[in-house]
Order: sequence, then structure tokens, then C-alpha cells
Amino acid sequence: MKKIFSFFALISIFILGACSQNQPQTKTTWEKIQERGTLKVATPGTLFPTSYYNDKKELVGYEIEMLKEIGKRLNVSVEFVQIGVAEAFTSVDSGVVDIAVNNFDITKDRLNKYNMSEPYKYSVGGMIVREDGSSGLEKADLSDWKGKRAGGGAGTQYMKISEKLGAIPVIYDNVTNDVYLRDVHTGRTDFIPNDYFTQVVAVEWVKKAFPDIKVKVSSVQYNPTEQAIVMTKVDNSVKEKLDAVIQEMKKDGTLKQISEKYYAKQDLSKPIEHGKNLPVIDTSKE
Repeated sequence: MKKIFSFFALISIFILGACSQNQPQTKTTWEKIQERGTLKVATPGTLFPTSYYNDKKELVGYEIEMLKEIGKRLNVSVEFVQIGVAEAFTSVDSGVVDIAVNNFDITKDRLNKYNMSEPYKYSVGGMIVREDGSSGLEKADLSDWKGKRAGGGAGTQYMKISEKLGAIPVIYDNVTNDVYLRDVHTGRTDFIPNDYFTQVVAVEWVKKAFPDIKVKVSSVQYNPTEQAIVMTKVDNSVKEKLDAVIQEMKKDGTLKQISEKYYAKQDLSKPIEHGKNLPVIDTSKE
């Protein structure tokens, strides 16, 4: 009887082993993307010069060109889904898109919930104010932000900084740059806190396209930043692929070329030298 029991036990183990070998292995997030052949990307389509429509109604910009090159190197097509900043993170959460870009700063809070890529852009915080100085914002320590009306998208790092400094948030949906800038000019808002180098080229653009809008970029700078691609934290498969390509694009100069093309010959593919001397406002949750 013992021999018979041992025989059937061995047979059972063999069958179970065979069944487990035949079970389909769980695919990584990257393997699913690769199988689909398409990388889905949330992008605003309204932020000059990183994601916007040119005169030919083509979606172009620093992040757009960068991601097309990433897709080419990873042998997948890139599908851009126009989504504003407020919905970008939830679109990653729900799986509507695989990744999201919109000048997103790397922060402690975001790293707790999402994977973020190797930085593809380095910058500092800036602000757009009225050209005549009536915005009343000029202190290097940012102590004059209190009570001022700050325009921006809901949930952005810059609106968090504004609120922490006592500014009054004026929230916008996914609107184009001229809407933001005209409201500063007319006095609906006092300033727009955002990425400094993005603002420099945005103001240059608006002066040509809408000469009646009288705004300027303040000389005040703060918070050195690193921008990265946002993705799910389910696994690290997508991050590993993106990090490797971004590092490659930094090394071979491709990212520098794209930066200089869209940021008035500024190379933002490396850290800003004077960033360590700027004031830093920490908005991470305690």
C-alpha cells in the first residue's frame, strides 16, 4: 500500500509541475506595451514650448520630440493623448495612458506614488509679472507673494509653492499661454509661477503674437528643479527602459540638441549651475 501511495504521490507532483509550467507567466508593464506596439502618453498640447500645436496644426515641442525619439529607439510608436495637468496623474492611475509629461518636477510626494524617470530637463522656478511693475513682486526671498493672485493649473508644484507662501490661487483648466498671460496683463491675476526657461520663451512668443499683452519674466528665481516622466509603480519595467534611453540621449547629445531647438539655444539637459544658491520652498507633506 505504501508503494502504491508513493507512486500516486509522484504522479500528482508531476501533473502539478506540468500544469504550473503551462500557466502563462505574468507580463511586465513594458511587455504589454511592446506587445501592443504603442506607448500612450498624456500631454497637454497647450504648453509652449514643450507641448503645443504649431501653425500647421502639428503637435510639436521639447517633450513631444523627445518622446518620438524615445519611441524610435525602443521600437514602439507613440500615441499622444491630450490631457491637462489636473487629469494627467489619474490617467496614469487608471491605465488610460502609460506615461505622462508636462514639465512635472520630481518631488518626494510624487515618488511615493509613482515611478519617475531619469530627469530629462533641469530648470529653476520663475514667474511672469506685469511689465509696468504693478504686480509688486520683486523680493528674492519670495516674501512678497502673500496676498497676491497666482495663476496656474490645479495640483501643479508651482501652485503648491504659491499657496504655501500665502498667495491666492486662481485655477485654470488646460488653457493656452495667451489666456494666462492676458489675465496677468489685465490684473485678473498678479503673476504666474512656473518653470523659468519655459516662461522666457513663452513671453518672447506672446510679444510677437499678441503685442498688446504687456508682461515680462521676473529676474527672481527659486527652487532648482528636475523634470521627469511619470509612470505607474506596478513594476519598474517601463522606468528601466526609459531611463536607459534618456541616459543614452544625454550622452550622445540628442537631448541637448532638442533643448536648444525649443529653448532658445539653452541646454537644459544638465543641472543649472547657479541652482544651489537659490531659495527652496519645500511643499512635501510632513
